[in-house]
Amino acid sequence: MNTLDETLPKKSPKDIRRIKTIKLLSKSLVYAFAIFGIVFIVVLFAILSMLKPQGSYVANVPDRAVLNIDFDINYMETKDNDLMSELAGFKAPNFLDLIKVLNMAAVDDRIKALVGEVSVSSLGLAQIQDLRQTIINFRKSGKKAYLYSKSFGSFGQGTKEYYLATAFDEIVLMPNSELGLTGIGIEVPFVRNVLNKIGVKPEFYSRYEYKTAMDNLTGSKMSQAYKSELDKLGSGLFNRMVEDIAAARNIPSAELKKLINQAPLFSGEAFNAKLIDRVSFKQDFIEDTEKQHKAEMVDFFDYATNITDNEKGVPAIAYLVIDGVIVNGESSSDSLQDEIMTGADTVLSQLKEIDEDKNIKALVLRVNSPGGEYGAANEIMHGIEQLKLKKKIPVIVSMGDYAASGGYFVALAGDKIVAEPSSITGSIGVLGGKMVLQELWQKIGVNWERVAFGQNAGILSANTPFSNQEKAIFNKSLDMVYSDFTSKVAKARNISEKEMDKLARGRVWLGEQAVQNKLADSIGGIDTALLLAQKAAKIEDNEKIRIEFFPKELSLQEKLQRFLATGQGIIAPRISVLDKGVAQLKLLNRLKYDAVLPPIQIEM
Repeated sequence: MNTLDETLPKKSPKDIRRIKTIKLLSKSLVYAFAIFGIVFIVVLFAILSMLKPQGSYVANVPDRAVLNIDFDINYMETKDNDLMSELAGFKAPNFLDLIKVLNMAAVDDRIKALVGEVSVSSLGLAQIQDLRQTIINFRKSGKKAYLYSKSFGSFGQGTKEYYLATAFDEIVLMPNSELGLTGIGIEVPFVRNVLNKIGVKPEFYSRYEYKTAMDNLTGSKMSQAYKSELDKLGSGLFNRMVEDIAAARNIPSAELKKLINQAPLFSGEAFNAKLIDRVSFKQDFIEDTEKQHKAEMVDFFDYATNITDNEKGVPAIAYLVIDGVIVNGESSSDSLQDEIMTGADTVLSQLKEIDEDKNIKALVLRVNSPGGEYGAANEIMHGIEQLKLKKKIPVIVSMGDYAASGGYFVALAGDKIVAEPSSITGSIGVLGGKMVLQELWQKIGVNWERVAFGQNAGILSANTPFSNQEKAIFNKSLDMVYSDFTSKVAKARNISEKEMDKLARGRVWLGEQAVQNKLADSIGGIDTALLLAQKAAKIEDNEKIRIEFFPKELSLQEKLQRFLATGQGIIAPRISVLDKGVAQLKLLNRLKYDAVLPPIQIEM
């Protein structure tokens, strides 16, 4: 019988030369395209650099001005390290910048009034509560604040936007538009039935019944414990907003709830219900406001260029942000899944910078994280405690939208913890496991063979389920981590073991409930935390101070190096149709961490 090689025709020397030529040409084309791509990027950067404003540009602010702020812009917790923004000369403001600008405008004699705009905001509920109080403080200076909206939300999802609006003196809505004050809905994606169909078996364990992050995989519907936590969470958020809106608009709570059940409301209906003060087109509203205050409109970005916070030699308060999922290694961002990750190594290097700055007298730790890897959170907490011992400075924690699970663990290093009423915290517990693909491999005809040296060498292999021995070892590990977590909470917050059991086991708390249960110290936002830090550091009220932001903004060279090394630093465009799907993927992706908040999506 002929072999396969014997049946194939032999290649002539001419054919061999032709094949080699084609291969050489192919490689040349690949290299040429690669070189062309690099040259194109360099030329693009050079052009953008020429377009970038040179020097330090500071916009002129007229003697009589109305400050205009668009709250639909994405005010991130961290600084903007987007390479393209840097080259174009535009730097997106962060949430601290927003608070600082409003505080400055309140005492600036040139600013006569504030005009805010909102339709669909990316701000979280705790951020909105912080912002509402800052706007109320602005109004206490005797200046008027107006809110204009082309439409609150997108047909039924404008509750948080309207909640923000009620901090203003007047609310103005565009004619023939809607007020989507429809309340709060909490959605949870359960995917067990899909996994069953493809032969994937989730094998997860938790400490304890309220640590429900894996329920989305292991079950097809909510457990009673899961539902009770979401009921507590949702009712707390809803009742707080109803109470605040009712007080701001002078509407009885019962009447407001009836209006919520009738929403979305059209502009005329909203006006008749006294939910808004005027119906007007934006151009007419702007002209009327400028005429009323005999002032011209100045944009937030232009006004912000007038604020400097770089005076050297004065006492400083470090403002360190822990944002997104907490992981080992370096901090990063995933533009596809819209997920920010804070790396323990990066935070530790920032703590070293804080330690070496002799002017820093206090640290405000801003935590906006659903948790992540327990080891990384543990490392960060230890680093902060060592900083306190070595530098002898107070640490005040400011909770953002989330400071849960590993995020709360990090917060334990603070001398004081400040939370907004709707900050989501707690989730003191741990989970872990793996996705077993054994049935999937059988379905598609893949056979895995293994040689192991050590009985538990394959404990985390996705190809086989846990053996009884592996299961016992894995659960022992969870017990150890849970014991460490709860004991550190009990020690830091001076809570008895009996009370700890009532507060932990994975339970989730809102900021107000956390204060009542001694998991946090007081209600407030960034300003509250900064004032507490100033007082704890014994910095006089009339003494000049500066806020040193961490992580610091990268230089252009650093951004370019990061882009060339990792591809990070260019923000991928978001497609609105896919936004919800991207959010779902982000929530499910968090299940790989052992100290993380259950994946929930709050619609409001």
